[in-house]
Amino acid sequence: MAGEAPVLGVPAVEAAQPVVRGVVFPPGVKRWQGEATGSWWAMAPGVGRLIEAATEESLAARVREAMYGPAL
Repeated sequence: MAGEAPVLGVPAVEAAQPVVRGVVFPPGVKRWQGEATGSWWAMAPGVGRLIEAATEESLAARVREAMYGPAL
């Protein structure tokens, strides 16, 4: 593909890039990755405690559970 002539003015593409979905947190949640621990941390409105997880994805799940209760 590299070096191919453009078709109708559109250059050739090496490979399609995968679609990456962002991690979604409820509104008002403050989150960060600890420099010393590498863990992900969050403060969520109405929870009153820090929430910790190893990955941003698991942090989002723990935040939702703390705010809204366990998933059904």
